Amino acid sequence: MSSAANPRVAQAAARTLAEDALKAVGVAADVAAETARALWLTSLRGVDSHGLRLLPHYVSAVEGGRLNPTPEFQFEKMTASTGRLDADHGLGHAAGMAAMRHAIELAKEAGVGLISVRNSSHCGAMATYALEACQHDMLGLAFTHATAKMRSAGATRPFFGTNPICFAAPMADEEPYCFDSAPTPFSVNKVRQYAEEGRPLPPEVGADKDGRMTTDASLAEQVLPIGDYKGFGLSMMVEVLTSLLTGMPAGPEISSMFGDPLSARRNLAQFYGAIRIDAFEEVDTFKRRLQAMADKVRQEPRLHPEVPVQVAGDPEKRAQAERMQSGIPFSQTEFAALSQLAERLGLEPLQSL
Repeated sequence: MSSAANPRVAQAAARTLAEDALKAVGVAADVAAETARALWLTSLRGVDSHGLRLLPHYVSAVEGGRLNPTPEFQFEKMTASTGRLDADHGLGHAAGMAAMRHAIELAKEAGVGLISVRNSSHCGAMATYALEACQHDMLGLAFTHATAKMRSAGATRPFFGTNPICFAAPMADEEPYCFDSAPTPFSVNKVRQYAEEGRPLPPEVGADKDGRMTTDASLAEQVLPIGDYKGFGLSMMVEVLTSLLTGMPAGPEISSMFGDPLSARRNLAQFYGAIRIDAFEEVDTFKRRLQAMADKVRQEPRLHPEVPVQVAGDPEKRAQAERMQSGIPFSQTEFAALSQLAERLGLEPLQSL
């Protein structure tokens, strides 16, 4: 049930609002459907920083001219296993799914499919795309670059963004294993979420404009890399796969999601991959061994009796199972923003459960 602090919305109603809101501002029906599904799935999995709470921003970006509501994706096959997709400045969620589907088709023939995406925009949580490959008994890879917000190792300011790395693999008895993480403890959108809610950041997460660590989310203009130079190195690796393989802006040249005018195109880049498991190993054998590996990890002795040992994706699987039944929770601020959006666009208002 909802609380005063966290109203809940039926998951189907939240997805419908997202799709209807995008179509109401002129987004093509197929693009709106793909984007709504991506936002819905992300919120279902408990990754609220990248989910439906961002819907008002995307609507404003369409209205402002940043996002092309009716993009014409252009795909060019480069080799038997590689291709590139021009997203035509449309919503990155729809472009990402189109790219992953091309990667899957290439992998069916070549064993692996790798697709670069140019002229894209913010594409949300990368798990959305990597998980799609698992539906075809493939391994999924997904990467994107981002605004320079991660403090460089040994420096006072950022050069690269919180460039996430995602890898997904199918399992025998449950939803796929999925590691989806920025090389930072928090994403920038999660820091923004903490600031909106007035919550302090944990230590070693954020830094102020001068590069000094702060737990005040409202002062955190940078995020710290995990493992110092190691997280910094991972971010640079993603920059190579995205910016440098597509000719898109790199490092500090990348525009700001929230700081730049909503009339300005972002020219973002992504990189997606699908790998056929049966090009290396019998699929059922692979799935059983991965399942057994995960189960053994979970049975490892606990350092703290009340804290379970988990593998990547376990919290998201629990969140999805719970939210499918009990609805998606929002903060009061988020619920109000979504309700105001629905009212402004003449759509069915959200109802708190």
